Amino acid sequence: MHEREAIKLAANQELFLIKLARNIEAGADVPVDVIAHVKENLAIPTSESSICVDGGYSKEEAQGELARPGADLGISIALLKMNFTPEQAFLTVYNYRVMEGQKYGWHSDKHVDPKYGQSDGDLEDNLDHEVQKVHNDHHEVASHSDAICGCGHCNAANNSSSEYELDPNQVLELLNIVKQYQASHPENMRFVNLDRDHNEKGILVIDSDEVTVYPWDKEKGVQFFVYDSKRDQQLLANIVEYINLVQTDNLITYEQFKQIVEDHTQATLGLLGSSKGKPIYTISVENGKLTIKSSGNAPIIEEQ
Repeated sequence: MHEREAIKLAANQELFLIKLARNIEAGADVPVDVIAHVKENLAIPTSESSICVDGGYSKEEAQGELARPGADLGISIALLKMNFTPEQAFLTVYNYRVMEGQKYGWHSDKHVDPKYGQSDGDLEDNLDHEVQKVHNDHHEVASHSDAICGCGHCNAANNSSSEYELDPNQVLELLNIVKQYQASHPENMRFVNLDRDHNEKGILVIDSDEVTVYPWDKEKGVQFFVYDSKRDQQLLANIVEYINLVQTDNLITYEQFKQIVEDHTQATLGLLGSSKGKPIYTISVENGKLTIKSSGNAPIIEEQ
């Protein structure tokens, strides 16, 4: 794209967001702080990779990337449920991203991995780092649980593996493979080491591919979980199509895969202290109007 075309596109996108922010319709039961956050944090979707639904991404870290549970690592975790080995589960998503000229997305945080570098820097090759006990509301899905990663979705799949119908040893093996590739092929990975404490007010489900919402307004200290559900459905469909093109011995359907992802998403929402029971708001865009509706609350799952 020529520089003049890029400038024109950016101007048109900015104008679109300005007009959209002026044309918001919200249900009477949607709190004003939810409306304000959406209005002031609209973003144009980008497609380099994916980020997690975690509310701790700054605007610079989020950029507009597709927000989904566990980022790309969450997709690999779902493939474990479909009898992919940890290596197959990683390489399937990784190879798809590389084929598309994109990057494999995942994250940790500085509570669990304080030694890891900046988001765009090299990640220390530290596969055998000591698992730390953490006691904040995000990772404590069970009393005194051990966090293997700063991603709550990954932690929950490991620490509460029965809720995901997974072998925790496979989750750990998958995470180690991700770390190995982060160390050896950082150019194909999008890693963010989040520096935040959890203060999410609720969950924003974006049922649109025209817009997304930055999760964290650092100036106001306001966070929301964000899930780009419509864009995620398209990504999952693309990955299923890719899987069925490159292999013949483990064919899967979109419906099967989508159901596993939905089950895992509900498990994570219900297990994590930072999300369980929180209000959910659905955001859609049609004919230049943005609509916000209350959609109930996240589930609450009590550990056995």
